[in-house]
Amino acid sequence: MNENGGKGTGGVETSRVDANGGHAGGVETNGVNWSGQETSFEGVSRPDASEIGGRWESLRDKVAAAASRAGREENAVSILLAAKFQEPERVVAALRAGGGLIGHNYIQQLEEGERALSELGAPFHRVHVIGHVQANKAGKAIRAADCIETLDSLKLAARLDRLQGERISAGELGKDGSPLGPFDVMIQVNSAGSESQHGVDPSGVVDLAGAVAELPNLRLVGLMLIGANTDDVAAVAASHARVRELRDAVQAAGVASCTELSMGMTGDMEIAIAEGSTEVRVGTAVFGPRPVMKQTRSQ
Repeated sequence: MNENGGKGTGGVETSRVDANGGHAGGVETNGVNWSGQETSFEGVSRPDASEIGGRWESLRDKVAAAASRAGREENAVSILLAAKFQEPERVVAALRAGGGLIGHNYIQQLEEGERALSELGAPFHRVHVIGHVQANKAGKAIRAADCIETLDSLKLAARLDRLQGERISAGELGKDGSPLGPFDVMIQVNSAGSESQHGVDPSGVVDLAGAVAELPNLRLVGLMLIGANTDDVAAVAASHARVRELRDAVQAAGVASCTELSMGMTGDMEIAIAEGSTEVRVGTAVFGPRPVMKQTRSQ
């Protein structure tokens, strides 16, 4: 599974290239990730933690410029920090520089990550699930996150709706201490028809959106896409445009809350912004290459 909810690696997403097309900063050979696992870079160059704030600002400016070129407001696109396998200290540095939204692929890392960020005094932020959610992790997901971007079936939607309803009935409170309301979800669209990615076939999106809108404890806020697995820029742009058209069709069908488009990663975010993305999911442009988990041999 890639860092943004797919089963494999996206074609245009270049997970080893930063916002400026290279690897800046010093060499870090190891660290400790959310789960306390040792990580290794084996000589791969990536930015020091002290550089992350500047890289966040550079990315923010790049996103704003792309929006402006597309004839949109500079602040029209939010940035989700893809935090998969990143050390908590590095994520805190990005949050302190101005980031306010992080994404996790794995529920366990999300839970452990939030505890670690709290201990480090991280600023307030929202958390999205950007990886596939297994049915047995649904309860943990809605308690730890603010939004699940990877809804891909009515069965999962019904489960989330029931679980959120139970929380509301029990009088649970949100992070800010206010009463809980409907839980935010996005539908993940497999616009390229790739067998290596999760998501709903485009032909089923409008019907699923209508069914989700009928569930009282969920709020459909948008659609999420992983770009086409190809280096063909025109094909990538077409996949983004298709999801924008689907979002418009969902709204036309009466689901007014479906406004967001989570599209674009480090390698294709400018294409996605030109096609209407309201949120890009970026990790390597800020943090540098992802670490490799150290393997421990059984004795």
